[in-house]
Amino acid sequence: MPQLVHPELSYEVRAVLLDVYNKLGPMLDEKYYEDAIAIGLEKRGFRCETQKTFEVYYEGERVGLYYTDGWVENGKIVLEVKVAPRIEPLHKAQAISYLKVTSADLAIVVNYGGPSLEDERLPNFVRDKQPEFVWEPQPAAEGLLYPDLTEAIRRACHRVHFTLGPGFLHQVYRRATMIELRQSDLRYEYLKKLPVEYEGQLLGYQEARLILVEEKVLLAAFALQSIDEAMVQQFKARMRRLQINLGLLANFYGTKLNITPVRIG
Repeated sequence: MPQLVHPELSYEVRAVLLDVYNKLGPMLDEKYYEDAIAIGLEKRGFRCETQKTFEVYYEGERVGLYYTDGWVENGKIVLEVKVAPRIEPLHKAQAISYLKVTSADLAIVVNYGGPSLEDERLPNFVRDKQPEFVWEPQPAAEGLLYPDLTEAIRRACHRVHFTLGPGFLHQVYRRATMIELRQSDLRYEYLKKLPVEYEGQLLGYQEARLILVEEKVLLAAFALQSIDEAMVQQFKARMRRLQINLGLLANFYGTKLNITPVRIG
């Protein structure tokens, strides 16, 4: 039987988590639970920081920041607070991502969105493990432009998701993807803004944050729970503006990377 990680501290933390639920009830904003947990732990003599900042690195390069919901006793436990119907596999996958970044000993995912308190412990078994990324090429869609280039971009994005996991902000995935493209010897241009024009007149500039690969494929790297048709149409409009016929929408939000090809013409 595996040895429990920080059993006494975990017992005290869970007592506070339950007390917060009993006194505040479910379905409040996460921030209220984070602050209440910190107050409860500090009253019991335990240190707990909310929104503690950590730098996220990819291949040795800084790609962004991560903020913990709760940082207990200087990293013995990292808390991930959710307000959802139930704890989902995605929530646990996010907690594992944060264990990689923080090197905490234990993650506790706690959910305040259900009819009773729900929590799960996730020991840091990934600290000393470095699983190897294995890429299996997938058949290109019929008639897809630039199949070899598309395959190389897909591989780069999948390796980023494999390495970082879900749960980070858009810019973390964008920056990591550009590092991976560079290491794959793929030329790219980062388009922070695009001009907005009508009838030959410049109306201004709009934030875009897109990656143009080899001047052929427009790549959008982001982390959204879902994308809608309006987002697809906006992406197509930008492709037309750049005279690009193939785009890829790479959504890093879930436990699996979702890449959607977008075509013009």
